[in-house]
Amino acid sequence: MPKVKFVKDIKEGEQVKDLFLVSGKTVLSSNAGKAYINLALRDRTGQLECRVWDRAEEIAKRFDRDDIVEATGSAIQYQGRIQLKVHDVRKVEEEAELADFLPVTRRGIEPLWEELQAQVKGVKDPDLSRLLTTIFPDPPDTEEARRFRQAPAGKSMHHDYIGGLLEHTVSVAAICRFLSGHYEEVDGDMLIAGALLHDIGKVRELSYEGAFDYTDEGRLLGHLTMGAEWVSGECARIEGFSPHKAILLKHMILSHHGELEYGSPKRPKTLEAILLHFVENMDSKANAFLEAMGNLREGAVWTDYQRMFERYLYAGKKRE
Repeated sequence: MPKVKFVKDIKEGEQVKDLFLVSGKTVLSSNAGKAYINLALRDRTGQLECRVWDRAEEIAKRFDRDDIVEATGSAIQYQGRIQLKVHDVRKVEEEAELADFLPVTRRGIEPLWEELQAQVKGVKDPDLSRLLTTIFPDPPDTEEARRFRQAPAGKSMHHDYIGGLLEHTVSVAAICRFLSGHYEEVDGDMLIAGALLHDIGKVRELSYEGAFDYTDEGRLLGHLTMGAEWVSGECARIEGFSPHKAILLKHMILSHHGELEYGSPKRPKTLEAILLHFVENMDSKANAFLEAMGNLREGAVWTDYQRMFERYLYAGKKRE
């Protein structure tokens, strides 16, 4: 059964009957005591917030999170966003093409992996080189390396697609490579190593076999702590690895969100950590902006409300 219409193409007032991946499902009760389903349906182009008001308890028994379903409903606009008032849902038993439902980096996994390997080879410090080739072996013949190549960089905020973590990492490393030649006092090898490892904990923080979500470990610890622990363990296994370099790397991982209120247990206190924070933040926001522009509805010059920016974004060039 082929998918016909994608989320980004659904317009207000349309009647929808199509296939979606269930990325969220909660049965709730209204103020009047009537059960309804708070439902999130997605495909590779985006996600729809949905409500099932009629026969909610009956319909809820038919499917679970991560199932492919056929949903029937009416597209409505609520607070500037298209939602779906769902009339019926049934689980699809036939095999579906997962590429229709999970977004994938447009840049390609293999080309990005080659770029990452070039960055690894550019690190000449013996300790850091051994560490990077251990974590990013080529060919990627470890489970962790394979998962790194597939992982999104986030559940919903930026680079939220298969290969997103790899794409984000390569982009941050490329910008840091430029900055390492721009500022004379930068330890270029340390900056690139930090760029390549800063989000490594997301491999274990996120689950991405179906709809993107957090693992139990990810919710309890977070990727900064998990990444620092991972890198610390790998450094300890490398004979003669400099303890001082290990501390500097862990500091970069733990501080790359920049401020305590944004989840960093430490604020950046070295030049390399400061540069990494600003580059990582810039790349995340640039990607989120471009994704919002890519999801712009036909004829629109303003995006839907963007949670990452806490504002609507302007696409004035679309007028041209």
